[in-house]
Amino acid sequence: MINNLVIEVLLENLRTANSSRVKEICLGIMGNLVCHESLVAAISLKNGLIATVVEQLFLNHVKCLSETFRLLAAILQSSASVSWAQALLPDEILSRILLIVGKTDSTTLIEKIIDFLTTVIDNRDVIAMLIQPLLKLGLVDRVIGLLTNEIERPPDEKLDRKGSLDLILHFMVESSAIHCVSKAMTSNDRLIKVLVNMIKSPDKQVASYCASVVIVISNILKDGKHLVPKISHDLPFLEGLLEVLPAVPDDDQARYALWSILSCILAQVQGTELNSLSLDQFVSLVLGKFGLIKADLESQLVDEEKLTPEDALLKGWISTCLMAISFFMVRWIEEKSSPGNEDAIDNAWEVLSYCQNALC
Repeated sequence: MINNLVIEVLLENLRTANSSRVKEICLGIMGNLVCHESLVAAISLKNGLIATVVEQLFLNHVKCLSETFRLLAAILQSSASVSWAQALLPDEILSRILLIVGKTDSTTLIEKIIDFLTTVIDNRDVIAMLIQPLLKLGLVDRVIGLLTNEIERPPDEKLDRKGSLDLILHFMVESSAIHCVSKAMTSNDRLIKVLVNMIKSPDKQVASYCASVVIVISNILKDGKHLVPKISHDLPFLEGLLEVLPAVPDDDQARYALWSILSCILAQVQGTELNSLSLDQFVSLVLGKFGLIKADLESQLVDEEKLTPEDALLKGWISTCLMAISFFMVRWIEEKSSPGNEDAIDNAWEVLSYCQNALC
């Protein structure tokens, strides 16, 4: 096909055709061709081709845009990625990409956009060129908009679009592991609110994604220690985190992330002077949910002689949590040691004893 001038034909049709369907087909064929690494150089060096493809981002046709993003995602995984990334650098191009991210309601186009953005962050050379301009132009806000739109859909629509929410959260998990992206996320109050509300949500369709959400929150807190005081006294959030524990026993990344968040929150609470009412509420929550903590710890016993660095971190986070819980149980028992509280006191002693034994 290349030897028989197919690229010239496709390029001319992209430049002159008035039919969106023709453009979509041309972009689709190009997208297939660039998947072959041996052809990438010949295609990319064709005079005017890169600029013409990039121009297709300004079309207002969902299928054409989907094929354009598919093509770009494929080419950014190739040896020609840097020259194509350079063509995307102008603010007007990146602004247009982010505008599409913010406006589209098509599941197919969302999928192709997320694939494209994931390719950007997975390529060291490309991310070095594009990530800071994208962040400056509002990448985080656009992705939050996508996330919020999916969460706020009616239940029947959510069932039809489960893949979209999964893709968005997967991208957020990957991107939040990048320092500059995580740092930008820490300054976005809207994002923190959305993520916290997802953990607190009684919506079971949303709750099924909480493993991904806790990973994103954990990544953000690494660069956003200032956020911990804001969320540490949100008891429904703490309750939601504890209720996620049974959902992550087989997902090491999510389990580590969850315990890291719990350790941050409980250490912050321990360093805060709780009044009597707040102490009652906190202890009541812990007593009610401690079975989840106990079940998690007893189902994930680690051989001390085969402790990995990750396991050592996890052990430290768990110890921080158990020490904080012990601290509050002791204080609460001292305050409530009066007739009429025997059952609650017994429960508190049981939790305290468990924590102390686990810490030995």
